[in-house]
Amino acid sequence: MPTLKVNKKAKLEEHNSENFFKNFDKVGSALLESLIQNDTEAFIEILDAYLEVNKAQVAKRAKLSRSTVQQALSKKGNPTLKTIARIVHESVV
Repeated sequence: MPTLKVNKKAKLEEHNSENFFKNFDKVGSALLESLIQNDTEAFIEILDAYLEVNKAQVAKRAKLSRSTVQQALSKKGNPTLKTIARIVHESVV
C-alpha cells in the first residue's frame, strides 16, 4: 500500500462514527441497500454498529430487553424474523 503525504496546511477532521449511527435516515438507507444487494453480513454489521450506539433506546422502544437485542445479533444468536423486524423498525423509525 502506498504511503501518502499530508499537506501540513490541510485541516483534518476527526472522524466520529457515532454521528453516522445517530442518523436514522442514513442507517435505514444503508440497511435497505444491504438487503437489496443480498449482503446479509453487511446488514448485520450495520445493525450491530448502530445498536452499539443506540442499544438501550432501541430495546426500550421495541419492548425487548437489552440482552435480547444483543444476543439477537451475536455470532451464536438465532433470532426470529419477528425479533429482527422489531429491532430494525425501532431503529429506523
